[in-house]
Amino acid sequence: MSQTANNSWKTVLKVVLSLTVLAWIFHQAGLEKTLQSLKEANLWYVPVGVLIYLSSQVVSSYRWQFLSHALGFRLGLRTMYEFYLIGMFFNLCIPGAIGGDVIRMVYLAKECGRKKREAFLTILAERGVGLAALLILTCIICFTAAANPLPITARASVIVLTAGLLLGTLSLRWLPIDRWEVKFPKLALINQARVFWTDSDLLLRSIGISFCNHVVMIILHMLIAKAMGIQVPLLYMVCVYGIVSLVSVLPIFFGGLGLREGAYQLLLAKIGIAPHVGLAFGLYWFLIILITSGVGGLVLIKGHYKTPTASDSDWEETLEAS
Repeated sequence: MSQTANNSWKTVLKVVLSLTVLAWIFHQAGLEKTLQSLKEANLWYVPVGVLIYLSSQVVSSYRWQFLSHALGFRLGLRTMYEFYLIGMFFNLCIPGAIGGDVIRMVYLAKECGRKKREAFLTILAERGVGLAALLILTCIICFTAAANPLPITARASVIVLTAGLLLGTLSLRWLPIDRWEVKFPKLALINQARVFWTDSDLLLRSIGISFCNHVVMIILHMLIAKAMGIQVPLLYMVCVYGIVSLVSVLPIFFGGLGLREGAYQLLLAKIGIAPHVGLAFGLYWFLIILITSGVGGLVLIKGHYKTPTASDSDWEETLEAS
């Protein structure tokens, strides 16, 4: 079986799994009750939410631009923003072997005349820094009384992951990668990325940018709660946003669909919010994501960008040492 066919089957399985889990969640919460909750929600917050989400992606694009400068990429913020939105569009609206991060990698490499593997490093750095900031923020709240309603396993997982991240980053700073590269040439890619964890100023500033982005997203979550007519303490919402964002990146679901909605339902239920309302909250959030991703499709059409082919997303070629 070809790599393209194999990726297509994986995508189909992810979609089926997501829809199956979503159907089960609807069955448990009650379809009619969930739809009634959405009907009673203030939908005027949806366009406001889309604008806030689009604004947050400006911050994410700036973070990506800031980190890519460390590897010598020079591209305007507007172009990086367009690439980011198109990546969102492919992540959610176009099931297939080519994901949004691959789209961004290919566009950045072609626009700057650089190798795809070098562009790939900027994607990893941008994602990694965002994840690090999210873990640190959520971990801090997990040590407060606001996180008491959370399942102990959720809090413990966040703390362990954060500790592992910090220890891993410190270990990378101490490893003699330069000497190892002589014996193992394929470590050249890791050595090239060293600036991301050895330059303390770069690391701290990029994490600071990520904190700003997460604050915007938490505000958006509080607005959704207001639109739904429910009361969620701010610090608890930080935990909900952090944990749901973390579980949503698991690669076994399509765009986090199903898993994300179930996580919102479970965590909001811990503070007395009815299951169908918690599920409606997750669907309200998904609606905002869907519309925002659709904007990326408009950017793709308006910008006349060429859609990368399956060969462009060949990760083996991307990671091959030059």
